[in-house]
Amino acid sequence: MKKSHVLLVFTFLLLVPYICSLLIIGIGYNALVLHSAEIYRTIIGALVGSIIMFAVKATIQRPVDLLAMQTNDGLLKQLLRFFSIRRRYFLLFANIVLDFILCFAATYLVRAVLTLDQIVGSSIGFVLLIMFVSTCLGAYVEYDNLSIDPQQH
Repeated sequence: MKKSHVLLVFTFLLLVPYICSLLIIGIGYNALVLHSAEIYRTIIGALVGSIIMFAVKATIQRPVDLLAMQTNDGLLKQLLRFFSIRRRYFLLFANIVLDFILCFAATYLVRAVLTLDQIVGSSIGFVLLIMFVSTCLGAYVEYDNLSIDPQQH
């Protein structure tokens, strides 16, 4: 598979939904938690968010493994390995810590950028729409390689 094709699938099937998941965690936290600006509560929210991100990564292992097998580019292979949870325990722990940091940043940025009315209002719907369209595009582009039986049409 060509590098540009793998990059396209990576962007629409993994990267955009990952960013949307971070935004959903940030929006959900700020919409549900009273006094969400307290550092202790933000740390707890980021910890829960990182566990959720770990669970999300568990569901996308097969597409990640299939894409990693089809690329020879070192940088792209490392980007794909970021989404893999089948690794040594140290790297797995580092991945969870990075997810914690990103979830913390997402909760902070959502709180800083959006007003409370926007957070509680329709912002989650727009993020879910972006995630849905992106996942559909990524799956459509790579349906044959990501299906259980690649010979079916």
